[in-house]
Amino acid sequence: MYSNHSRCRACGYGPANVPEGIKAEDNGQRLIPVFDLGLQPLANDFRSEREEQAGFAPLKLLYCPRCSLAQLSVTVKPEILYTNYSYLTSGSVTMQNHFDRLFDDLGICQLNAVVEIGSNDGKMLAHWRHRKPELKVVGVDPARNLAQLAFEKNIGTVVSTFDREAARAANAIQPDLVIARHVFCHAHDWEGFIASLAIMGGPETRYVIEVPYVRELLDKLEFDTIYHEHLSYLSVRAIEALLADSPLALDSIQEYPIHGGAILLTLRRKGYSDTINPVVGRYLSQENFTLERWMEFSKDSCNRILELENRVELLAASQKKVCGFGASAKSTVTLRACHFSRKQIRFVCDNTPQKQWKLSPGSDIPIVDEGALLREQPDYCIIFAWNFADEIIAKNQPYLDAGGKFIVPGKTLQILPA
Repeated sequence: MYSNHSRCRACGYGPANVPEGIKAEDNGQRLIPVFDLGLQPLANDFRSEREEQAGFAPLKLLYCPRCSLAQLSVTVKPEILYTNYSYLTSGSVTMQNHFDRLFDDLGICQLNAVVEIGSNDGKMLAHWRHRKPELKVVGVDPARNLAQLAFEKNIGTVVSTFDREAARAANAIQPDLVIARHVFCHAHDWEGFIASLAIMGGPETRYVIEVPYVRELLDKLEFDTIYHEHLSYLSVRAIEALLADSPLALDSIQEYPIHGGAILLTLRRKGYSDTINPVVGRYLSQENFTLERWMEFSKDSCNRILELENRVELLAASQKKVCGFGASAKSTVTLRACHFSRKQIRFVCDNTPQKQWKLSPGSDIPIVDEGALLREQPDYCIIFAWNFADEIIAKNQPYLDAGGKFIVPGKTLQILPA
């Protein structure tokens, strides 16, 4: 189901990489454990009671002292994670606004062709082509069920994990822009990913990678964004180490608030420009993702988990009904970390049909439709999809008017209205 990981995928720090069966001297290089959530179910493995779950795997973070990259200690086989994937690109107003901002910031109206890696159900490419109908688009995604949804939107999709072969297939449209949103840190082979990127486009093609920034994870205690799809937790220093011997170079960085805080990395072919963007240097000089900071994150996250667990246990003991909102990967991690069952959390509301009437992975907690919040009127509702909290609260004002309260996880636990 998974393989162990011990060598930094950005800079190569770790035990010597030798062929199997060949004995090598211990070089003393070890990635350092900094956070451990124990055995966790696969975060998006939503199944009915009659279906067998894919299983559990360790969820432990290792820290590279050379380039500061944090990465999981195991890699779950991609065919287990992605062949039939339940995560759909959000259709929320927040996400639609983000697509529009990217369209404008990246100057899509001036481009002829775009390839999206990890295109999911094609929602962003369809949104962009709605704004520019003549735009040529192709997606790359390994999930056949999601590719089918993209085909229904008339978005051509190469059904494959992203590798050299997939890159050559998608390159048929000769893209001006190749974009990979929240997929790069899902890849195990970073060198192969960058080499595959370099196959595509021409001398002036931009390669854009949007990823969660590890600074936000550390600053905001976003422990619930750590799960098996997210193999790495990216720093700019690690990207610089990765690109040192590649055909591509980091050209610019831009921040966005989506998903709790993300950065957009723009790569260009080396030699494209003689000048170095000062923004890149500023990030490198400000990064301070030390071992000590990670250990502090681990301690504070464990305290936050315990606080939520105790709060909900007290509510359940006093006969208060508690539910959740947003059957996201974050909800799976939190429910498992807090040892919640249906005794504490009656159900989780979600608007994704593929998840409804199934169980939260590794638990007996059912996923139901969003309308259950008003039908059942629980006393408290935990917003697991906290990155869309403002939109969720605004949309469910009748629940608040009827006396309900939202619990919003964060660096501090919020109960709204206070």
